[in-house]
Amino acid sequence: MDNKQLQDLVNAGIGLYKAGEENLQGFLSTLQKSFEDLKSKGAQDSSETAVKLRNSLDQTLKGVKDVSEKAEGNLKAIIEEAQKNYSQVFEQIKSFVGEERIADLNTKMDELSKLIQEKAGNIAGQPSGGQAKPASAPRKPAAPTPGV
Repeated sequence: MDNKQLQDLVNAGIGLYKAGEENLQGFLSTLQKSFEDLKSKGAQDSSETAVKLRNSLDQTLKGVKDVSEKAEGNLKAIIEEAQKNYSQVFEQIKSFVGEERIADLNTKMDELSKLIQEKAGNIAGQPSGGQAKPASAPRKPAAPTPGV
């Protein structure tokens, strides 16, 4: 195959691509126009069937909206009830355990959280390919072996 034939094939491929692109654009334009025409004809239709269909659709949409609003209202009520129950339980725990003990537990939980974050940061900062080494903690000397 010579250079001229190869160039002719490339040009034919480009032409085919452009023709396909133009056909696709024309098809999309025709489809859009057809949709607009159908929409216009449907809006002008006031037959009994069209009116019933529109009413049915309106009722369906209204029903979906009502169900959605009821579900949202129920969810809000459930959340409010859960918050109220949580508050009651927390008050009972507070009276049983004592506020000072709860404050101590909160402090210890904060300390634990900080420690976990530090350890996670240390592990994340370690080079890959091995286990993380403990932070520079002093090592104990080995115990002397008896009889040496």
